Amino acid sequence: MENISLGQIAAIITFLGVFISGITALITFSKSFIKKILKPLEVKIEHMENISKDGRDNIELELIKIILVNFINDTEQGVYKTDIQKKNAYELYDRYKTLGGNSYIHDCWEKLIKEGKI
Repeated sequence: MENISLGQIAAIITFLGVFISGITALITFSKSFIKKILKPLEVKIEHMENISKDGRDNIELELIKIILVNFINDTEQGVYKTDIQKKNAYELYDRYKTLGGNSYIHDCWEKLIKEGKI
């Protein structure tokens, strides 16, 4: 092996320091660059998740409305409803109200309650 001088050791240490600092700076820059690129995508994904949830709620609301209309119509026509069917209708009506539904269904529901049909 040949002799290594202090100058060579200092040069190697300096090179390694600059090399490591360069790699660190490159990684830091890459992270911030990637975050800047991904931030709009993140916002769009969150927005799509909210739209998707709202869409599911609207579909659920419409399905419950159909079921309640059929239940109310049957009850007004005198079709016998079991206790389980009535309990299910109450649960659906509560969910309907929770989802924001409160239109003619509410009026018909209250009318049936006053008449003692449900």
